[in-house]
Amino acid sequence: MNPVTKYTTNKMRKEFIVLSYDVSRYPFRKALETHVFKVPQLEQMHLVWKKQTGKEELNYNDNLVLRKIMQDLKDEASFYKIYHKWIADIIAPHYDNKISYSKHPKMRVHLAKTGTVSDFHRDADVTGRLDQINCYLPFTDVFESSTIYCETDYNSDQYEPLNLKYGEALLWDGGLLKHGTRFNHTDNTRVSCDFRFSYREHPSIIPPWSEILHSRIG
Repeated sequence: MNPVTKYTTNKMRKEFIVLSYDVSRYPFRKALETHVFKVPQLEQMHLVWKKQTGKEELNYNDNLVLRKIMQDLKDEASFYKIYHKWIADIIAPHYDNKISYSKHPKMRVHLAKTGTVSDFHRDADVTGRLDQINCYLPFTDVFESSTIYCETDYNSDQYEPLNLKYGEALLWDGGLLKHGTRFNHTDNTRVSCDFRFSYREHPSIIPPWSEILHSRIG
């Protein structure tokens, strides 16, 4: 195992992998707070944004504006330097160091007390790809209605929140497990990114890394 990461299986589904990493070595949060949003705490960004905009209530469009700030980051931004190093150190070694992944992940902002930012869907219905693993990488603690809700089983239409701490990431099957968000009733703003990756089969790739997609149906 890579010396800078630990992993456990997820409580909701044994095939999911929760990665734990050293946030001082991969300081996503610091890069975003200092160089991107210029806020003291990402979780409280809704309070700063209210002051900056003069709004009493925030909505979906506010999430889009803040998300675009992240999505428009240049390739040379400190965030992307951390991002590519994180993937090279934390994920790639478990897949023979040969993975194909999103150079620019999907950036997410879900401000406290705002509505859903993603309808429920299966990624494979959009991409047509059945070989990709999803990675959910939050830069704040994510829990309850501030996080993503995911089916507890394939085609179950029963959902539970994907709860994670900053310093954790989730490898999971967003291709065929339906997922989305709900109204964020918490006082916590979520800032995160997510991406998909694929790999070629190799004898060195062993469980649990090789089993994330093995229980899928449909």
